Amino acid sequence: MKCRVCKGEAFIKLPAHNAAFCSEHFDAFFLRQITRTIKKYAMLPPAAHVVVALSGGKDSLTTALVLSRLGYKVEALFVDLGIDSGEFSFASRQACEEFCALHTIPLTVYDLRAEFSRGIPEIAKRYPRICALCGMTKRHIMNEYTLTVGAHALATGHTLDDMSASLFANLLRWDLHHLAKGLPVLPSEDGFAKKIKPLALQGEKEIRAFAQLHGLKPVEAVCPYAKEAKFKRYKAMLSELEEKSPGLKRAFYEGYTEQVHRFKEKTARPPRVTCAVCGLPAAASPCTFCRIWRNA
Repeated sequence: MKCRVCKGEAFIKLPAHNAAFCSEHFDAFFLRQITRTIKKYAMLPPAAHVVVALSGGKDSLTTALVLSRLGYKVEALFVDLGIDSGEFSFASRQACEEFCALHTIPLTVYDLRAEFSRGIPEIAKRYPRICALCGMTKRHIMNEYTLTVGAHALATGHTLDDMSASLFANLLRWDLHHLAKGLPVLPSEDGFAKKIKPLALQGEKEIRAFAQLHGLKPVEAVCPYAKEAKFKRYKAMLSELEEKSPGLKRAFYEGYTEQVHRFKEKTARPPRVTCAVCGLPAAASPCTFCRIWRNA
């Protein structure tokens, strides 16, 4: 197997692109792919200030490294959830701190225990839907932080595998609300920072190879609250189809991005009010975050 560019020994074969690359040309190819995604969806202007939400996993670390190499003003945000079981939060935080120190990326840690004297484990005793609670908490903090520092956008490490599986799940339920906002970019609105997903068209294999090539050391600890979910099964099903029909995931998701207006036309935005505590838009006041964490 030879590199398509230099004919040297290939580092990776990418059936979806009908190509193989040596390590040097794969690195260049990967950066070009992200650059095209950013331009295609008007994610960022040159040298823009962007906050990258770090989890310690390979996807978010890759997002931060790529955006930094492409010349954007990157700063990272890690939300320490205070999950002590299996040292999950400690290991995740350590992975982020080591990565940012190595690549000279400013890192801010938002520590729930330091802010509210409790973490997810304590709150979870009262709320059975732990993953939903955790997601709401991180979204609120990341949005609020991005607005506070005046960054152009908040970047997350969602990949093609994530986006295609989410689309598949939403189509199965005909969830018009989420189908209307599944794009790699959500524009800024009053009280909401612009959100971007630079890896939205990159598959698991490419991202894993890029992380390996650059010696990234993602966290190995697994969240003790993570459970086998339908979402994982959807990912596995789509990956099996991808094996038989390379490029299917990307065609599926890109096709959706060209037709998303059909869902937007049929979806009304839920009414919003302003939270009396944090001042951000919410379905009710106080918002869920302030009610749970600030005892509002």
